[in-house]
Amino acid sequence: MQRMHHVPSSFCRVSRGFTWVELLVTLVILGILSALGAPGLRALLEQRAVSTQAGALADALRLTRAEAVKRRQRVTICNTPNADATTPVCASASTNWSTGWLIFADANGNKVREDHETLLHLQQALTPTVGLTLPHNKPAITFGGVGLAVANNASFLVQPLSFTTSATSTAQRCVRLAVSGRVRVLQGAC
Repeated sequence: MQRMHHVPSSFCRVSRGFTWVELLVTLVILGILSALGAPGLRALLEQRAVSTQAGALADALRLTRAEAVKRRQRVTICNTPNADATTPVCASASTNWSTGWLIFADANGNKVREDHETLLHLQQALTPTVGLTLPHNKPAITFGGVGLAVANNASFLVQPLSFTTSATSTAQRCVRLAVSGRVRVLQGAC
């Protein structure tokens, strides 16, 4: 017959989770890692938002040009101070294109949308973290029926509104429009 040994209960301890010390150490390490990664994540998100908005503007300029060629008439893109208005209008003199824009068939070529002119596209305001400006108070750009920008070349600057010198030019985009109608998106300031 075999003799059974009695094992004290302190040796048969079953683990039932974390101790308070283990939990606190884990939370401290997680906090440190989060603090180190947050600035990089923020910069990445800003770059992505800027890139997306620059692409949207470039696409809008290309659409304006394509509609001018298709219709064989002038088509204008202009910034609007209130894209949510019942009848949105072009801004008279503003460098801020972040508030939205509209594209319309500009029958008389005056760069002002009138009731009889067809609205082709309405862009709502951009995300509030991204700024989009066109220096030199050009509130509108018109393309002629052959696709040339009518007496206009332009460089739009797209950047995070929280832009700081530490972000350098990697967070900026320049949307360049040549008189020929070619649109390019470049990294950095204009």
